[in-house]
Amino acid sequence: MPKIKPFRGIHPGKNFAGQVVLKLENLSLSEAKLIRQENPYSYVNMLVPKLDNFFLLGSRNELAFKKINENFEEFLDEGILVKDPEPSIYVYQINREGYSQTGIWTTTSIDDYLNNVVRKHELTRADREQSLIDYLQQTGIDANPVLITYKSVPEIERILSQTILNEPDIIYTKENSEHKLWIIDQKAIITSVIKAFTSLPSSYIADGHHRAAAASLYGIQRRKLNLKHRGDEEYNFFTSVYMSTDQLKIYGFNRMVKDLKGLSVSGFLEKLKLDFNIIISDNVVVPTVMHSFGLYLDEKWFLLEFKHELNCKSPVEDLNVSILQEYIFSRILGISDPRTDPAIDFMPGPLPINDLISKVDQNEFALAFTLFPTSIQQLIRVADEGEVMPPKSTWFEPKFDVGLLIHQIN
Repeated sequence: MPKIKPFRGIHPGKNFAGQVVLKLENLSLSEAKLIRQENPYSYVNMLVPKLDNFFLLGSRNELAFKKINENFEEFLDEGILVKDPEPSIYVYQINREGYSQTGIWTTTSIDDYLNNVVRKHELTRADREQSLIDYLQQTGIDANPVLITYKSVPEIERILSQTILNEPDIIYTKENSEHKLWIIDQKAIITSVIKAFTSLPSSYIADGHHRAAAASLYGIQRRKLNLKHRGDEEYNFFTSVYMSTDQLKIYGFNRMVKDLKGLSVSGFLEKLKLDFNIIISDNVVVPTVMHSFGLYLDEKWFLLEFKHELNCKSPVEDLNVSILQEYIFSRILGISDPRTDPAIDFMPGPLPINDLISKVDQNEFALAFTLFPTSIQQLIRVADEGEVMPPKSTWFEPKFDVGLLIHQIN
């Protein structure tokens, strides 16, 4: 059963939400600096601060963290950010293109991550974990929630449905999306939410494996240093949004490959025929069923249908990304490790297919594959078996803006 805890969230003042929150996904350093110049209220000041005095003692990182902390306190002093007076649980909703996604925003025990109550399906990298740990250690700011999913529970859905009937405490619109946040500080409702979560046998990280791992490792470090450790300190928890499986959107990760490894187009297609039925298409091919793939090659689209029945010993073997890797990338193109091979690149499913087509037409890549997305049921089976998804198997939405709700660890 997941152990969640209310917290005194820090969020933008009502008049500042649209200016403070920041889309973090694919944010470049140059874009961050431009946003900082144009918008003094942006949360980017807590990520890429302007360093006014380079003659102060300390490394660039030390000076940056010092400035981040100064900016954070200044935002609080000026009411740009506001800290709630009581520990609360929050309801968050995003509406985009006629589709609404709603979840519980709370904090999750690091013990649930460590004990596999919150189950994982991805490997994490130590270097990325360390950079996140450094940020937590130097600032105490936990602002980018882990997206966790669960099999729907009627009581949780009832509380969500009742809450969103009320006026939200924060509402803003950004990039064609409407965001709403409700603050639940009534103790009776908080108790009901916590009790409802105890009925969950497990939950699953959808997005944010590195953030959860970093918060857990940092929490362990803090426990060792605190001789009066109780277990309820904020460093024992990380910010998280729980959405039921029917709320999430999952897209595939399309693949692009640099070259055919010396094969001609006809020679490559001949090799594909061993394992796939190949159907030429006059239209863009976006697969609609499992074990089928779109192939864009030589300015033509093909539908590839996998021929074989699989006798899978592992739920990973049944994934589309695994079939593509085993029967095409590994056997034909010699790509053994897609994590490190420079011959392959990835494009999230939400991006326009025309972007993928243009990269091939402009000879940046020789060919591209479109994939049917991994299902949430497949992800759960992989996580329940304690296995790991291949890299770039899923693209989950929603992606969260940073700066909307902050959990302060220190």
